[in-house]
Amino acid sequence: MDSRLLQLADSAFPTGAFAHSFGFEAVHQLGKLRDETSIVRRLREFIWHTATSTLPFFNAAFDLERAPTVNGIVALDRWNEMYLSNHIARRASTAQGRAFLLASEATLEGTEASTIIRALREELPHAHVAVAMGSTFRAIDVARADARRVHLFAALRGVTSALVRLGAMGPLRSQKLMFDLHPLLDEALDATEGLLPDDATSVAPFLEIAQTLHDRLYSRLFQS
Repeated sequence: MDSRLLQLADSAFPTGAFAHSFGFEAVHQLGKLRDETSIVRRLREFIWHTATSTLPFFNAAFDLERAPTVNGIVALDRWNEMYLSNHIARRASTAQGRAFLLASEATLEGTEASTIIRALREELPHAHVAVAMGSTFRAIDVARADARRVHLFAALRGVTSALVRLGAMGPLRSQKLMFDLHPLLDEALDATEGLLPDDATSVAPFLEIAQTLHDRLYSRLFQS
């Protein structure tokens, strides 16, 4: 794997994901994370949900030509905006996408990729995270399979980190659960390798519904 991907995937890379629970704060307050069995069930749902609803847009962004304002990259971003009918998910996606582009441009300053990313920041109307990451990874010319793996892993890492901060499980146990879920990550990546936006679908309706309740929670630790 390209070592640059390791830096962009590092938890210290300032993408803003630390401020989001991806709906799991609402799930927790609804009492649906009572034990490890229920936590694992929701994490498995989340992996498949991300793979089937986000990776299709990531795939399309990565497969587009490098020029950010041609061949549909702006249209793809608008398509992603229309697809995300959940306003909480939409808000989180654009916040993380814009933060990722900003951090990537600063990190890659002085390179051709930085110029491309600057154009993306200026031209993308919404900068959804799947489109932003797919375009950025293509700009630095890394392997497609590695880029897709990093995107899905980063989403899972963000959720497990949120669960620790919510007190749903401890940091050591969260690492064990993540390790045990790697075969499922591989399965989801293989199953969605060829998916494009026309194929995007949500397979976790409970997570979607719970996330829409986030702004109505009495107390909130996360933005989403």
